[in-house]
Formats: sequence, structure tokens, C-alpha cells
Amino acid sequence: MNWLIDVLRIFLIALPGWFVMRAVKMPAAPMMGGMISAAVFAVLGWAPSSAPAGLNMAFQMVLGLFIGLRVTRETRRIFKEMGGVSLLASGWWLSLPILLGWVLYRFFGMDLATSLLGTVPGGLAEMSLLAFSFGADAAMVAIMQFCRLASVMIAIPLAARHCQACGVDTRRKEPSAPPTPRDPGTLRRKASPLLTALLLAVAGGITGSRLNIPAGAFVGAMAGTGAASYFGLPLRTPPKICRDIAQLGLGSIIGLSATAETVALLMRVFLPTLAITAIMLLWGVLLALMVRRLSKWDFMTCLLATSPGGITQLAAISEDLGADSLRVSLLHLVRLFTIYLLLPPIIVRLAG
Repeated sequence: MNWLIDVLRIFLIALPGWFVMRAVKMPAAPMMGGMISAAVFAVLGWAPSSAPAGLNMAFQMVLGLFIGLRVTRETRRIFKEMGGVSLLASGWWLSLPILLGWVLYRFFGMDLATSLLGTVPGGLAEMSLLAFSFGADAAMVAIMQFCRLASVMIAIPLAARHCQACGVDTRRKEPSAPPTPRDPGTLRRKASPLLTALLLAVAGGITGSRLNIPAGAFVGAMAGTGAASYFGLPLRTPPKICRDIAQLGLGSIIGLSATAETVALLMRVFLPTLAITAIMLLWGVLLALMVRRLSKWDFMTCLLATSPGGITQLAAISEDLGADSLRVSLLHLVRLFTIYLLLPPIIVRLAG
């Protein structure tokens, strides 16, 4: 009974922030709103001292499920044409951010794991999950990632408008190839595709957690559903509200770790965080120009695919800006997998 009450409290303290962020149309509103709202309650002493057992793991599985289901048979053709580009983008977004993170660690008093996870553009939810695994300041990581994400969501549409005003053709010349149809077979008749996806996410999440992989529940759920989706197993994406609820809950859990010391540290690194964000935006534009030269994609697709933003947010605005949403999603997905594979051992090695 106490567990259920704590779960309800986790969501109740997060709801005000979500409503406010949604009202002002901020990116990643459920997670950021939930985190900020819960942090306020935590600092005031009106929130649970910790998250109910198993809740964080459940949220990881849901978020991993949504990303894993982005993988389809269509990825095979796209991957063939973007292999070199993917390697370039992945290496590009590990090199400079790691250097910038080291600067924060060396000169601004931030611990190494927090500084690296806060600067590497692996996604707000994803880097915050890794922060839990390394004992880093998850609230600070989420705040730094949010500053970067919000800047990208503001800067990219403005850049598109400026390019179009200057007569630069930023839109793709032809639509993406239609997805390869799947043969539902007998599995569709025997089991619900949604239930299958959920079971795969749970199985993968439990496996990843037991193997002690950083953010194992998230990585395992993403890998399990992604592999099944790629090989054509009939799966169905849950309603978007499920992802919003998971982001809201995870944001609330992150906010619980906020303290007066966290607020003081944020004020101390606020200006450096803004400077780092500006540098990363310029770093992304330079990468977009290189990718355009290598791939011959239209400029807007290159810009969105190489920006240090979140996969969900950038994919959502890509069609409105005339970009190829499939290529945008896949390049960010590859970057996310690469960061999850390489960043944890890099942190361990540097910390050692």
C-alpha cells in the first residue's frame, strides 16, 4: 500500500511542471516539467526521499521500447548508404564533447561523470539514465542536456527560416522510399503485436539489468525490440501517452535528487554551460556541411541529422522543415547506440 502511495506522489509532484512546460510549448515537456517540479518539492522537503523500488527500471524499459521500435526493415537500405556518415557523426559527437566535459571537470569543480554525461549529446533521458548508473548528479546532467536541447529546438527552425530567406534550397528533392511491407504471418493471429513488444522490452530490460550494463533496463529493452523489429517480427508501438508518462515519471525521479548544493552548482556553471552549448551548435553545423558533401543529402536533412538534439524532438520537426525524417532518426539512433557502447568505458578509464 505504501508503495502505491509513493508512486502516486511521484506523479502528483511532477504534474504541475508538465502542465507549465506544455503550456509554453517547451521541448521534452513531460520529462523537464516533471524534473523541475519534483526538484522544487524535493528542495522544500515535500517529496519522497527516494523512488519506489522497481519504478525507475520500468520507466527505462518503456523508453527503450519506443526507441527500439524505430528499427525496421527499411533501415537496411538506409544503413548501406550512411555507413561512413554514421561513423563520422558518432566520432564527431564523442570527441569535442568529451574535451568540453573535461574542461568543466578540471576548471569548474564538477565531477568527471557528471561533466561528461552533461556535455555528450546522447539524449536527455538516456544520459540521465546513465547518470544513475555512475552515481553522477542526474539532475545536473538533465539540466545541462535540457539547455542544449532547448537551444537546438530554437536555433534549427530559425536557421531554416534564414536559409530560405537567403534563397538557399534546404528541402529534399524526393520523398523517402516507402517502408518495406511486413508479412504478418501466424504470429499476428496468435498474439497481439503490442503485447509481444512489451514482453520483448521486459525480457530485454531484465536481461540488461542483470548483466549490470549501464542503464541496463533501457539498453536491453531497446536492443530486444530493435532486433525483433529489424527481423520483421510484427510489433506495435504503444500509445504516445505511455512514453509521456514514462518521461514524466523518470523526470520526477531525477528531480528527487536535487539539493541546495545542486542549485548552487548550477548557478556556478550556468555561463560555461551556455558557452558550451553555443560551441556545440557550431560544431553541428560544421558536421552538417561535411555530411552534405559526403552524402549529397539536402542541407536541412543534414542539419537536423547532425544537430546535438534529441532523436524524438528532431524527428518530430523534420517533416515540417522539409527534411527526411527517416534519415534524421536513423543517424541519431546510430549516434545513440555508439555513445552507449563507448562512453561508459571511456568514463571508467578516465576516472581510473
